[in-house]
Amino acid sequence: MSIRKAFSGAVAFVALGMAGAVNAATLNLAEGVDLYDALDAYKIEMENELLQRGKNYRLAYGVAGIAGAQGSTAYVTSINTAYQFALAQAYTQLANELGADLIAAETGIQTTSTGGPAEALLASCESDHKAAKAAAQADESFLDVVKGAIRNFTTSDEEKAEKRKLDSVIECSSTVDRRLITDVLSRSVSDAFSGARIVQTAVHNGQMAVVVGLSPDTAEVAGVLSGQRGAAQTNPGARAEIAQWIQEQMSNQPGSMLGMVGTRMTKLSNGEWAVIGFGLAPASESGGSSILNSNRMQSERKMAENNAARELARFANMSLDHSLNQSVRDDTHVQVKKRIEGDSETISQAQESVVISQLNQNFNTQSVLKLKGASKLYAKKVSDEAAGVDFYLTAYAWSPSMLSSAENFRAQTAEAFQAGKTSGGNRQGARASSATATGNVTSNPRIQEDW
Repeated sequence: MSIRKAFSGAVAFVALGMAGAVNAATLNLAEGVDLYDALDAYKIEMENELLQRGKNYRLAYGVAGIAGAQGSTAYVTSINTAYQFALAQAYTQLANELGADLIAAETGIQTTSTGGPAEALLASCESDHKAAKAAAQADESFLDVVKGAIRNFTTSDEEKAEKRKLDSVIECSSTVDRRLITDVLSRSVSDAFSGARIVQTAVHNGQMAVVVGLSPDTAEVAGVLSGQRGAAQTNPGARAEIAQWIQEQMSNQPGSMLGMVGTRMTKLSNGEWAVIGFGLAPASESGGSSILNSNRMQSERKMAENNAARELARFANMSLDHSLNQSVRDDTHVQVKKRIEGDSETISQAQESVVISQLNQNFNTQSVLKLKGASKLYAKKVSDEAAGVDFYLTAYAWSPSMLSSAENFRAQTAEAFQAGKTSGGNRQGARASSATATGNVTSNPRIQEDW
């Protein structure tokens, strides 16, 4: 079974349903709108809107280009890598605003000014000219002797004249004024954040944008997830509630399902938070029923599941190391040039400028989580007709009640195992023998099981 969704124009996005009746701000991705300008406006508007609702959130965003071409399996893979890059930038923005941002800058300025008449500055030109002319005449005399010894070799007078003209051209220059500016800036930050939820993901004009939101509430939920704390009162219907919520998100997704990647949160009926990670992986075209094709499909499904589980680890805790080095070289100089061609001399003055800038960045992120009680509650092969790709979409969910239920189940099975070791094989309510009184066995026996 596959689910078909289409892009809304060239845009694929999803808005996170925040807790409470929040009139979510709109990310304006109309034609001709700059993505960065739209994200800046959305960030400010959304933070103010949440603050008015009593929700203290800090938002940050990142943008990364998508390398793969639509219609290829590489496109889905590139969506994943662009998402990770944009996510690292969003965390860096949080770290720059909330952490210790180390900034170091150094600027060097060098100026040179040489005075005097142009002839004095270019005095070496005349001597260079005389030396070159003497060398050229010596070479020409030697070549004439050699060429004359070769039978039937002739050189026209015009060719000889042209060669003498080229040999006699002398050019030289001198810098009279120069301004050299070198500017170097380095910036580094190391930090760790827990509870950054995905507020928006968007694909616009070949770029992936990710908006994350951090608050004391989400940090507390991340602490519960990281500490693997169960529920004080277990909600036995937690899995069913989350599965229903996921189905609703699938139905209400306004754009491409590619926009579902990331971590979402929803509150259950008992007031506890559930955290759901959505992961993607490319789906190859079916190659028949061969063993290798089966292995490939299993691997691709597992990749989607791994990417979804990774989102839970990222939400619980992600450390970031970011460094950049920015350099600019601005070189402007004025030169006096002299050209001597035969008996003709020309002196000119020209200004030249060369400006070069370079920016190098390094991002490194890491997430670690020991997870218990999580379940895969959604896994489908999705066909996106507008993007021309098939991919696997998986949802991996966790809540305190799911953890408590898993721990209780393990305890019950362990207790039953120990009881079985000491019961001697006798069990209350054991089934009667299926053999008939005559000892005949039915040809199609039904296996009676206790559930």
